[in-house]
Amino acid sequence: MDRLQILVFSFYREEPLIKTALEPLRQCRMTRSWGTVRIECLDQQHLEEVCQLMKYLRVPLAELDLGKQIVLRVPGSLQKAFPMHAPFHSDLFAG
Repeated sequence: MDRLQILVFSFYREEPLIKTALEPLRQCRMTRSWGTVRIECLDQQHLEEVCQLMKYLRVPLAELDLGKQIVLRVPGSLQKAFPMHAPFHSDLFAG
């Protein structure tokens, strides 16, 4: 697991249901550069699974101001970009 994955899983260490939901993230490679957090997915289906986790990924990454956007990619194929906004603290665990 790389440092960004460790960061996300550590952020939710006391939330077992969220940690379970984040399992598809373990198969990704996460990198950060130029204000972008890149998440490399295995294939299109995996990318769609990780898209569903965006509400959980944005929070810890934005709270630490690690970038302006999150980009999900399938190598050699498509990518999706999501803006990274820091939510209000009362919204952190809103479903």
